[in-house]
Amino acid sequence: MQHKDKQLLLAGVAGVVEEVYGRAAAGRLEATLSERLGAQVESLMQKSHPIIGTQATILIADLRGFSALMESLPPIQMADMLNRFFSLMSQVVERYGGVIDKFMGDSVMALFGAPVRRPDDLLRALTCAVEMQQTMADLNRHSEARGEPRLYAGIAVSSGEVMAGSFGSSLYHEYTVIGAPVNLAARIESYALRGQILMSEQTYQAARDHIEVGAVNEVMVKGRSTPVKLYELKAVTHPKLMAVPTIEVRKSPRILVDFPVVFRRVEDKRIHAERYVGKVNDLGYYGMSADLPMILPAYSEILMSLSPELGSDKPVEVYARVLRSRRNKGGYRTNLQFTTIDTPGHKKVKQYVDFVLWGK
Repeated sequence: MQHKDKQLLLAGVAGVVEEVYGRAAAGRLEATLSERLGAQVESLMQKSHPIIGTQATILIADLRGFSALMESLPPIQMADMLNRFFSLMSQVVERYGGVIDKFMGDSVMALFGAPVRRPDDLLRALTCAVEMQQTMADLNRHSEARGEPRLYAGIAVSSGEVMAGSFGSSLYHEYTVIGAPVNLAARIESYALRGQILMSEQTYQAARDHIEVGAVNEVMVKGRSTPVKLYELKAVTHPKLMAVPTIEVRKSPRILVDFPVVFRRVEDKRIHAERYVGKVNDLGYYGMSADLPMILPAYSEILMSLSPELGSDKPVEVYARVLRSRRNKGGYRTNLQFTTIDTPGHKKVKQYVDFVLWGK
């Protein structure tokens, strides 16, 4: 339990007194209880969640490209969209018996199996992830009707042995989990494309009889000396079939181009300072093909600057994720999918494609 729970408990006792004896008496009682019993209540609440080892499933849902989108939104609209996302995701987590562990920037971390463990924790977590993506699809339909930008989430699911309990001090503590599966979930999330659910190998092996998967990729993640297999969840088949909605890639025209692109690598949401130059071969609304001087791992992310080539005096930057890369004439032909949609940079790319095709 969090530190705020103690305050709620003391306030609740005072509230009962207020009904009988009035506000002044309730205030005095709450102050006395806080002074004399605060430490005991704090200790009791910490003891109610001792740190134990347990099996749990960690789910992290993160908005793709929201940081770039913020630059084009008024703060009040940004806050409203983010709260809408948090509210909807929290409702889905609660529906499947999970617990919201924390909100982290523009992501949600949920637990299944802690503090209460059930035999079907893993399956409930995976079904929750599928419904989260279905909910995002519904959210975007409403957003488009209101003329608002679309939001896309990438979701990671990881399972295993964790330490769960009340961590902190007498000044502040909270219930949470720590361990390798938590760290792995955070790493996996960074590889998820918009609308995608990726899971660890341990999660896949435990649930394989009740799910359908798509692509399987091996990637290097921070903190691991060997490649990690990532499995894309396509559907949960038990107790009923629930499929991950396919992100509608509307028929996007592609234009042949030949201009340079400056890019920087992005890792753990940190933009590296070193810049590289490549060459764009074709360009569409949602991605591009480029020849780059280095091979980039699948699902890794880059930030590209296309300003002069798109006829703009101001910086036109778009984030993209690598789909595949292969050697080609001294470089590496790389297919990229934009991770930021409806941002100023992405809109500029679309305008450029439309202008080349139709002069508008």
